[in-house]
Amino acid sequence: MKALCFTVDLDRDANIPIPGKAAAGSFDRGDGAEPRFESSEKGLGTLLDILSGMGARATFFAEGRTLEMISSKGLSKHEVGVHGYDHEDLTSLSGHDLRVCMGRAVGSVCRTIGRRPVSFRAPYMKIDDKVLEALPEFGIRCDSSMYAPLSESPMPRRLPCGVTEIPVPEGSDPSGKKIAAYLWPMHEGKRRPEEYVRMAAAVKEGVFVLATHTWHMAESLNGGIMDPNAVRRNAEDVQKVIEEVIGLGFEPMTVSEACVK
Repeated sequence: MKALCFTVDLDRDANIPIPGKAAAGSFDRGDGAEPRFESSEKGLGTLLDILSGMGARATFFAEGRTLEMISSKGLSKHEVGVHGYDHEDLTSLSGHDLRVCMGRAVGSVCRTIGRRPVSFRAPYMKIDDKVLEALPEFGIRCDSSMYAPLSESPMPRRLPCGVTEIPVPEGSDPSGKKIAAYLWPMHEGKRRPEEYVRMAAAVKEGVFVLATHTWHMAESLNGGIMDPNAVRRNAEDVQKVIEEVIGLGFEPMTVSEACVK
């Protein structure tokens, strides 16, 4: 088996932690750090168009509040997992508050998408045993909140809590610099599509996870809101990565599908 799990964090625009608050804000573009959702909604539409053109399914790890604030049209064809409710650092919450947050997040997916989520990615990719042990209580069977060294055969592994982990790979580029299969450096102009394809080419069998954010399709953290030409180029880069990885013999599948292969 060679599986490509294209995963997307569906969260508020350019999310940043706010000191003293559990809920994240958005990078201040001059109007304060209150959460914004416009880039996320626009980016979601772009990604859904790319995936539809390929006939490929993806896994969207959705923030509960973002899911409630933007149009979810088109997501029914894809897997929708959990990504917190307000992009909280779940490791900082008490056991009670963690479960309240997870309950709200799962409930949001159930109400909006119409089916119960079984997959999870922690906001900020911050996870610990406390969070992992709570996941089965909410019907979560698959997690993708960890990084793991890139190998020739990255396979899902069962964790002691009973959840199956499908990590995001990370390795080194030809210059020796660290690279993970998160596309955000490409959106920020720091990486090229071929660098991620090179990572996938090292995999002979197993599950290769690619990850990105909806908002990053329309907004750069450092460069601000993208103009139409930048959005188009950004979309072309993402499409190139996915197409060329599939061209290496990878079968697109959702995280939960990969968990049971």
